[in-house]
Amino acid sequence: MLSFQGIGATEGKGSGVAIIHKKAHLKSHTKYFGEQAKELFFEARDLAVDEIISLMELCKDSETRDIYYTHQLLLQDPEVEKKLLEELDLNEELFQTIKKLQQFYKEKFEVMENEIFRSKALDIEEVFERLLKQINKQSTYKSINKNFILVCEDLMPTTIYDYPLDYLKGVIVKKGSLFSHGVIIARSKNIPVVIGLTQDFEKIKPSDYLVVDGLSGKVVLISE
Repeated sequence: MLSFQGIGATEGKGSGVAIIHKKAHLKSHTKYFGEQAKELFFEARDLAVDEIISLMELCKDSETRDIYYTHQLLLQDPEVEKKLLEELDLNEELFQTIKKLQQFYKEKFEVMENEIFRSKALDIEEVFERLLKQINKQSTYKSINKNFILVCEDLMPTTIYDYPLDYLKGVIVKKGSLFSHGVIIARSKNIPVVIGLTQDFEKIKPSDYLVVDGLSGKVVLISE
């Protein structure tokens, strides 16, 4: 039995098998240019906005609804649309253009001194990933029918919705911030979260049995 010490981000305890969340490395096997790219962008954006609205309807408090509302506003931001269409008019490829804009806006937040604003870079990353997944027609939902602890490098604002909430008993984040929207949303769902497990993160393997204390920040690995 091993125990690790992180930073408690929420209250409550939970236990289950470790499920390692991997960030998708999105690539497009089909390239889109010109008017076809523009049409696909607007279609993907509408579908992404519909997804955000569905998530807002699941929220019971105004704080988490407001988080998703900012995602919706970013997706529909006239400046973002203008920049993207200008790139497409230069015959740039759609998928790569979206990734370019994602990096551009994400870096603006990553260099901010205030941790609260800096943590919002994950929101930027996720909003554009939502667009890319729609273009790829890619589903992110995972089917799991046992109690589990989600183990991830960063907790995106909607990552927990990619998994069955009935079985999600806790989250461990390698990095993380107490101010990140992913942590705030997990807290609203009463899901224990431990962040900052940097040194011991790699010791956790898939299917290890874990106990998580979201208040003290302690993680216990029962079996390997």
